[in-house]
Amino acid sequence: MLKRLLIFLSALICIFLIFNYAVMPIYVNHYETTKVPKLTGLNFLDAKKIVEETGLDIKQADIKFDEKIPIGQILDQNPPPDVMVKSGRRVYVTICGGEQLSEVPNLKGRSLRDAKFALEQRGLKVGETVRKSTSEFPEDHVLSQIVQPGSKVKRNTAIELIISDGPLAGELRVPMIVGKNLEYAKKLINESKLKVGKVTYQTNNEVPAGQVVDQYPKADKSANENTSIELFVAKKKVVIKIEEDEADMSVEGNADLNGSTEKNSQTNKPGVNKESTKSDTKESPNTGNKDQSKETDKTKEPEKSKDKQPPSDKDNSDQKEQ
Repeated sequence: MLKRLLIFLSALICIFLIFNYAVMPIYVNHYETTKVPKLTGLNFLDAKKIVEETGLDIKQADIKFDEKIPIGQILDQNPPPDVMVKSGRRVYVTICGGEQLSEVPNLKGRSLRDAKFALEQRGLKVGETVRKSTSEFPEDHVLSQIVQPGSKVKRNTAIELIISDGPLAGELRVPMIVGKNLEYAKKLINESKLKVGKVTYQTNNEVPAGQVVDQYPKADKSANENTSIELFVAKKKVVIKIEEDEADMSVEGNADLNGSTEKNSQTNKPGVNKESTKSDTKESPNTGNKDQSKETDKTKEPEKSKDKQPPSDKDNSDQKEQ
């Protein structure tokens, strides 16, 4: 068994040697070979001429986008340069596509919001819009687009749209009211044969009070004589400010009040400001008037006795001599 296995392995080795050193050279030498030229950095058209002169073929394999490299320049190749290959061998190259392009989506029938979102996903944006009165699509929906769907455009390209303005309501047009004074806005509405609708006041410190900041329906909408224009008017926010002088006066007033309270507390102490206590007793209630009158009479009696004092001994002696 082992002998058979060794015979089998030796036979395989012999076949490999014969195939590698005898058959393959004959097969390779039977066809002409050539060296692959260096193609990276060349323009695709120039590289194609060089490759065809060497008996090879060139094929575009992939495209890479790079806005810093010229369009059509070869970025990579396979097989690599200086490799010996058979004549007629195909060389695959990767070329630069320049700045990346975006495919414009189909926006017809979409709302303006959806159309804007679809464009932003592809690196595009909404350009100028034109409104048209129609009943084909609801208001603020795309009727058509200037750049057709499927077109390849550069990123950040603005796509112009035609937007539905809704069905035609009448032959009149809503005037532009935003930015006007309220009184002038009412006059403008009346002159346009329309009606002034609800007026809503909104706090807005960025514009003068009484100025119209929004309107409904919007300007240039179709309307009839029964159409009412709702207005939104700015008003100022009331802010109460305390002046510094008033604040200082209030502080001084508080200090005076504190001082007066301290004085009153001192008068309540015994032995302090007797005059004030006497005045307080005079202003006492009527219940104590009788007692106080008696006390005052007693105090007055010694004053009378002082006026009518008895004559002294000297005076009596003078009267006797006379």
